[in-house]
Amino acid sequence: MPQTVPAAQRALQVFEYFAREGRPLTNSELARHLELADSSCSDLLFTLREAGYLVRMPKSRFFYPTTRLHDLSQRIAAKDPMQAFTSEALELLTKRTGESSMCGHLDGNGVKIFACQESQRALRYVLRPGTMVTVHSTALGKAILGAMPAQEREALIDQLAMEPITDATLQDREALRREISAGIEKGWFLARDEGAEGVMALGIAGDVSGRLTALSVVGPTRRMEKSLAANVEILLAARKEFF
Repeated sequence: MPQTVPAAQRALQVFEYFAREGRPLTNSELARHLELADSSCSDLLFTLREAGYLVRMPKSRFFYPTTRLHDLSQRIAAKDPMQAFTSEALELLTKRTGESSMCGHLDGNGVKIFACQESQRALRYVLRPGTMVTVHSTALGKAILGAMPAQEREALIDQLAMEPITDATLQDREALRREISAGIEKGWFLARDEGAEGVMALGIAGDVSGRLTALSVVGPTRRMEKSLAANVEILLAARKEFF
């Protein structure tokens, strides 16, 4: 199992504290905030200074961050980490399940498809990026509900129109709440013939780069039912791996 590295955590806390205070700080101030001995904090600040992330004022001897971290973060953000994550995650899900896979984000009271990886099978289900789907009738939407804080989830469910898409679409809020609770317990969510007739999807959700992100595998209901157990195991493993 991976372990937290205290030194790396403290280095990040240094920048968080500078961001909160918005002013140059002394070694003693940072040591108190980090709950470190002055000598240990001095070594940490020296390391960050040598790496070019901090500058020390010539007269006051206070420390303040340079633009190095900002410059690096801009270069990283320019490559869109969400796009890179989604591309790899969907490729793996489709390869492992043989079905189409999708990524979606909450957009108002709906879910917007961010990306879709098509299955190579002749009979497959695909949605274009930018397509809006409902929360209550999709595995993506249910997974998002399950990953939200309870208070936010309850508020969103109260706002949903709960309109029927097919004969199988849930239209009762309490039934939706029960299904979300069951999905939270299991770790995955299901939509069978609810968003489109003859289509079944399984979904998971978690935080990616500070954004609640849902992933699903989707295909013809009869085929998905036959591989339900195997696909559930794949999604549960992916939830641990991706989030």
